[in-house]
Amino acid sequence: MSDQPLVQYASRTDVGMRRAANQDSLAVRLCTEFVEWQECGHLFAVADGMGGHSVGDLASRITVDTLPLAYFKMDAESVPERLKGAIVAANRAINDKARENPEFADMGTTCSTLALTPLGAFVGHVGDSRVYRVRNSEIQQLSFDHSLQWEMIRQGRATMENVDMLHPRNVITRCLGPDQNVNIDIEGPFHIQAGDQFVICSDGLTGHVSDTEIGAVAANLPPADATRLLINLANCRGGADNITVVVANIEAYPTVSGELVDIAAPKAPVVTRKSAAAAAKKRTQISRWSLLAFAFLATFGLVELARGQKWGLLFICPALILGFVRLIFAASKKVEVEVEEQEEPQSKASQLRGGSIPALKSPYRAASAAIENQFLEFLAEAQSELTQAAKDNGWQVDFAELTDLNRKSVDAAEKKKPDRCVLYRAKAIDELMKELYAKTRRN
Repeated sequence: MSDQPLVQYASRTDVGMRRAANQDSLAVRLCTEFVEWQECGHLFAVADGMGGHSVGDLASRITVDTLPLAYFKMDAESVPERLKGAIVAANRAINDKARENPEFADMGTTCSTLALTPLGAFVGHVGDSRVYRVRNSEIQQLSFDHSLQWEMIRQGRATMENVDMLHPRNVITRCLGPDQNVNIDIEGPFHIQAGDQFVICSDGLTGHVSDTEIGAVAANLPPADATRLLINLANCRGGADNITVVVANIEAYPTVSGELVDIAAPKAPVVTRKSAAAAAKKRTQISRWSLLAFAFLATFGLVELARGQKWGLLFICPALILGFVRLIFAASKKVEVEVEEQEEPQSKASQLRGGSIPALKSPYRAASAAIENQFLEFLAEAQSELTQAAKDNGWQVDFAELTDLNRKSVDAAEKKKPDRCVLYRAKAIDELMKELYAKTRRN
């Protein structure tokens, strides 16, 4: 295998259906030299300017302009250090700009970055824009949402089932810009192999398209077709926010070395009920024997002293030492019990959809990336409704081509080739959505 990877990617950003301006920004920087690849790797970044803050579009643009320059220019000993330093530089640039002009006060942005390196994939993120890895018909979320909902779930104050009723969806707990110091999460390294897909996106996508759908599209379409379909899906379902998507397809990758957190992470020893009971029994036996020895030595020594035999002190001293050791043993046993009692609530506080996850350990959740029949039905319905709208409103589209694509998709579904079915539906929907965008965005 070659010493450098073969990565095909596509990136796209869209204003959505309800916003007047696009506050999302993105950046992609692929290495062109081998030395740069060894030190830095390929870099992908998505920034979502805060709609509730002033000039969020400026904050996101500053981020994608500053971060890549700092990342590749920085003198750092490791990729995590380089990634964190670059995000810190972006935060500083936004904060400095805000302090220069009162109109820019409190502007902010999310920032999610992915570095593909010889040691694996590293993720640096602040906010709720996400980074996914798709592998073997499964999509894994590598980043933790810095949102009120996810924080409440992590603290055990809500569950995935009731969090929407208790806390608003669009409140984030961290972003770049408003403060000079920001808490940055660095995750990885994650294993990379040929056939993987990585997805970086803003919440304009995840607010309308499920993880399973994102994974199915990324795994079965070329990156350019995947980014277009994902944005079209979000807009078909309302397009309430700006939408940004980057899809990177790993076609070839050099051997990844080093400790990889998701396949070689050290695991805590598991203590079963049986082994815990045996350990408690052993401690009890040791405690009883030590008590008997203490009583014997102390009694015999006191009796000999009462008889005027000074050598009785030779028994009293070991008895005192043994008693002191017993006190320490009892105290340590009490602390051990208290720690064991605290571990169970902590594990309950780390429940997220997809199973129980350790606190602050990525991947945070996983879902199937298989193409489901329900998804195929939705695509067929979307194509049908858009085609009818094109006929009713006189859109300038090639109806003969649309009919042919519909026939091919139906034929692919009957032959149990869902990936081809999705591809044909995606092409038809894209042609129709282009005309819809042209009609609705003229102003």
